Amino acid sequence: MLTKVSELSQRIYLSECILNKRKELVELGMNYGFLNKKTIQCSQDLDKLINLYMQGSQITEYKFYYVL
Repeated sequence: MLTKVSELSQRIYLSECILNKRKELVELGMNYGFLNKKTIQCSQDLDKLINLYMQGSQITEYKFYYVL
């Protein structure tokens, strides 16, 4: 049971990180433009966070499917 709480906590934390990074990306894009190195790096960081989140979703869906 402790593992499931830990997985949920990680997903919540990742969700918060994604929201914060998205806000940062919008601010950078507005201030420096979309082709600026800072904006591009932030976008790539956001992509990595989203990929981590989605990988967790796929694992969870697979486990759920497997249990059925």
